[in-house]
Amino acid sequence: MIQPELSSYREAWLQAAASFLFDHIVEQGLPRVEVRVSCGWPVRGGIARRRTVIGQCFPPSLCKDGTPQIFISPRLAESIDVLGTLLHELLHASVGCQHGHKKPFSQAARKVGLAGPPTATVVGDTLRPLLLSYVERVGPYPHAAITVKSKVKVGSRLRLYQCGCTPPVKVRVASDAFAAVCQHCDEEFSQVVSDDE
Repeated sequence: MIQPELSSYREAWLQAAASFLFDHIVEQGLPRVEVRVSCGWPVRGGIARRRTVIGQCFPPSLCKDGTPQIFISPRLAESIDVLGTLLHELLHASVGCQHGHKKPFSQAARKVGLAGPPTATVVGDTLRPLLLSYVERVGPYPHAAITVKSKVKVGSRLRLYQCGCTPPVKVRVASDAFAAVCQHCDEEFSQVVSDDE
């Protein structure tokens, strides 16, 4: 039976999922730690990082109350992907963020059923049925994905002009009707169509 608060609030869903996943982690002989889980963007790296980072765990040393905090990217909405990412981040909290993706983390990831490289784990075949049964029991992740688009870089509005000197003197001007003569070669500046500086 789906609990109403889990079907409506993503943070409640994430926190309940963390508890469920920690049961699985403990069964594999790894420690359970208290964590806070939320949906949010990575702390740094700008728009490019928001398109690539799907989860982040902040160690106790960075959290004022000493409780590790985990964020799942708002880009994720598919329940199994969210659970796989959450499990990855819970392992960082369990084995210690100081290990990064090195041996203690990668061994723990294999124990719990994550596959792929340690920096980009995915749900393995043995883990998938467990996660599917959880989603069937509590309902899907109550979140609609947010798509982040990068800004299209607009080129310079200034036009490039150059004279006949070797190497040429180059100037940028905001006019198509620029008329000037170089004082070194006495040639008129002409507009350069392609900017291969």
